[in-house]
Amino acid sequence: MKYILILTIVLSSASIVSAIDIKPRGMNVVEYNRPTADSLLAEADSVFQSRDYKSALESYQTTATVAEKEFNNPIEVEALSQIARCYLLLGEKETGRPFLEMAGAKAHESDPLGWSRYLGVKGRFQWQDGDNRKAKATFEQMYTFCNVSALYGRAVDAAHMIAIVADTFDEQIEWGKRGIEAAEASGDEKWLGPLWNNMGGTYWDNKQFESALECYRKAREYHWRFSGEIAKLFADYHIGMTLRFLGRYDEARTWLRPVLAWAERLENHNAIGQACEDLGECEIGDGNKTEGLELLKRARDEYKRAGFDTSWQEVWDHINTRIAEVEG
Repeated sequence: MKYILILTIVLSSASIVSAIDIKPRGMNVVEYNRPTADSLLAEADSVFQSRDYKSALESYQTTATVAEKEFNNPIEVEALSQIARCYLLLGEKETGRPFLEMAGAKAHESDPLGWSRYLGVKGRFQWQDGDNRKAKATFEQMYTFCNVSALYGRAVDAAHMIAIVADTFDEQIEWGKRGIEAAEASGDEKWLGPLWNNMGGTYWDNKQFESALECYRKAREYHWRFSGEIAKLFADYHIGMTLRFLGRYDEARTWLRPVLAWAERLENHNAIGQACEDLGECEIGDGNKTEGLELLKRARDEYKRAGFDTSWQEVWDHINTRIAEVEG
């Protein structure tokens, strides 16, 4: 009984201290309640995961400023790296490059989180610069470092990117499988949607449509469990698209028509255009040229609304060429 009483007193005292929440001597209330760089980084990462890159950029800028004031170099490196990545995703690569250079000047292998984050963004800049050889070397360095440092989620990211920048089809598939195996082993299932999706894209680019369809079905399973609405929309679209290329037009329509309605509700002109193009090709494949041509022209209108006439020349040229072929 005596020991129980003593323990109760100790626990009660601890509770009182916790409730009072004593602030350090000399610190005013505003300073004490101000968010730390560590908490700001966690918040910024959460915004980034929601794909609101403009808001994430602002959050990372605030984080970097606070981290510098706190002399918190590891957090500052991560924030600077992510500022660069946000600019890259927003199509402002050259604006982001100085922030990547600042992160590189402060990054060191003794800080695994900062170093790995820096390598991930550095590789993405090299990829967007068109230097896949350098990008691959950087992501391989990141993959090895993250595995040694037990940063398995980031190792998955590195494998995912190697699969994208690899030179050959066999390498792309090999690294895609490595990424999937690593994600499954670490229990980080949120990666499995993008990983299966990218492998499906690799098979699709090589016209192995049956294998692509299998991968896209796997991708959909995980996107519907872990991803946002746009990723779910395109997961469904990729299945319909691949069925169209397999000539299974009726099955393709069962996926593409709901995708079109969904995209219309979201006013997503990119997705509306793609769904219309594939539905048009289904009609043409079934001999309904007039209906198909009408859908292709609507696809072109939607692509223009999405800005593809200036931002995605390949898609814009293809739809115009295809319309001319059908009309001729």
